[in-house]
Amino acid sequence: MTRFTILGASGTIGRRLVAWLRAAGEEVFAPARGDEGIWHEDLGTVIYCIGVTADFRSRPLETVEAHVSLLRRLLAETRFERLVYLSSTRVYGGAADDDRPAREDIPLGVNPHSGSDLYNLSKLMGESLCLHGSRGRACVARLSNVVGGEDADSENFIPSLLREASTGHIHLRSALDSAKDYIHIDDVVPLLVRMARGPATGIYNLASGIRTSHAEWLEAITAATGARVTVEAGAPRILFPPIDITRIRTEFGADPRAAVRSIFTPVARASTPAIASA
Repeated sequence: MTRFTILGASGTIGRRLVAWLRAAGEEVFAPARGDEGIWHEDLGTVIYCIGVTADFRSRPLETVEAHVSLLRRLLAETRFERLVYLSSTRVYGGAADDDRPAREDIPLGVNPHSGSDLYNLSKLMGESLCLHGSRGRACVARLSNVVGGEDADSENFIPSLLREASTGHIHLRSALDSAKDYIHIDDVVPLLVRMARGPATGIYNLASGIRTSHAEWLEAITAATGARVTVEAGAPRILFPPIDITRIRTEFGADPRAAVRSIFTPVARASTPAIASA
């Protein structure tokens, strides 16, 4: 039987992976942060979920430690058979063409003067370590924006909208036509396990392949909650390119669902609350 080691098991994706694997009867090692056992045990198949997300701008040193430094030590000092490294489709944020689907092999641009790009730089370094420093034992999952299963106090976009909706008023600070790809966690977990079992190689986009706008999310949320929506005057338009998911479709037969429908059951709307500038 394969032994799975889930690093970052206290996070949203790590928790789901541990539960899914144990329900399937797999042996799972889920060390807590700082557990020195990882340096002495045979880790088997590792899924590396460690990462800093919403607060990376205020924690640059911890971000590099999580995405690069700890990974480097793991690759150099531990015993494992395979490793899947969780990266992010955020790295496509600087893609020159916002409408051409982003494939895993396109060149990427980063700007070290931008605090936002620290995240991308660290994830890309982690990816490169896996591809060139693991003796062929590691592959990379570039995860889209994962929805479902988040803690209620998560700072991610959709949980934040839902918290605001519970007060009856959502105030949006980016334009309604802002858009990016989202994928439901129930589509992510089995794909990660399949990648971990092999023989996945290189980089894979784990996304829905569907770019969803803020307006589409708000339509679903307001239909479910009746919340009023205002939009910050001059709010910027944040547009990520669509994500190409040919590899996961071809190699794993993946068919991810539309994220909005995976969270909100479609309902007949008598009216949608007006969306105003503020």
